[in-house]
Amino acid sequence: MTNKTPKPRLLTGDRPTGKLHLGHYVGSLANRLSMQDQYDSYFIIADLHTLTTKPEPNYIKDLPFYIREIAIDYLSVGIDPNKSTIYVQSAIPETFQLNLIFEMLVTVSRLQRIPSLKEMARDAHISSMPFGLLGYPVLQAVDILLPRANVVPVGKDNQSHVELAREIASRFNTIYGQTFDEPQDLLSGIPMLIGTDGKNKMSKSLHNAIYLSDDPATVATKVKGMYTDPTRLRASDPGHTEGNPVFIYHDAFNSKKDEVADLKERYRTGKVSDVEVKDKLTIALNNFLDPIREKRAYFTNHPMMVQDVLNAGIQKMQREARRTMELVRERTGLSYSADLVSDKVDLFGEYGGQK
Repeated sequence: MTNKTPKPRLLTGDRPTGKLHLGHYVGSLANRLSMQDQYDSYFIIADLHTLTTKPEPNYIKDLPFYIREIAIDYLSVGIDPNKSTIYVQSAIPETFQLNLIFEMLVTVSRLQRIPSLKEMARDAHISSMPFGLLGYPVLQAVDILLPRANVVPVGKDNQSHVELAREIASRFNTIYGQTFDEPQDLLSGIPMLIGTDGKNKMSKSLHNAIYLSDDPATVATKVKGMYTDPTRLRASDPGHTEGNPVFIYHDAFNSKKDEVADLKERYRTGKVSDVEVKDKLTIALNNFLDPIREKRAYFTNHPMMVQDVLNAGIQKMQREARRTMELVRERTGLSYSADLVSDKVDLFGEYGGQK
């Protein structure tokens, strides 16, 4: 009997700063669903990362709520806990240990070359870079390497973070001996979803998002207020469908492709109103979201099921983290605490204490 070749391990996740929206679905969740059978998938709810831009108590008190909401969103879109591991970052004590070691392997100047950090500081209205935000990519490297992940799905704007994780793994291996595989980025070919404002990508902070948890009436209101073609003043005016947010959403979420093609043709020739196009988009979005809403209602009404999924994921990740740190302590020689507990070292005799 031959042993099965283990699947490559995948790591990705979200910061619990708010509920997930359609942009998350298009940009990452749909991709995760397609990879559950191909990879040994680890999905981290990265609550520690929220502290880099929102360390105030009023934000921290909301973390348990958003952790639960993200877990419900994961389960509701089809993430299967029998195939994938869902866990909470702060529940893994080894995260803090490995982060300290990795911080010694990278320079400030290297971190300052990562462009996304300045963007994060700008979006959070931070005028002076905190140490924690500067070290954000180091903590991400810990997230990746602690479960010994092989691949990390990312958008093009986050490739530099995985590159740093490779550099840290390589430097650790050079100094202490082979310990970590160098993770590879799995570049997503999926474009970002523009927000309902038609100007920026969908974002919680920009208030231009349609959430997976929005009810039908809320979706209808948000679609009604969406931007379309600004050059089209009347329904009889020929309009542009390319780059038009309403048609971007039709392409992404309307399963009736013949209907979409008909709407596009009539829009280009000035034979359909924005009202009709938006009404049909509202129907398409609600048809897409209805099964997710049904599952969300079920898991919301059975909170212990969600807690059990998180507990099982945390326990599994804790076991993996302990294995990793055993390797790290063995390679580095940082085994003081383990040796002290097992009475393997005469601490005072060797270092000059009097007997």
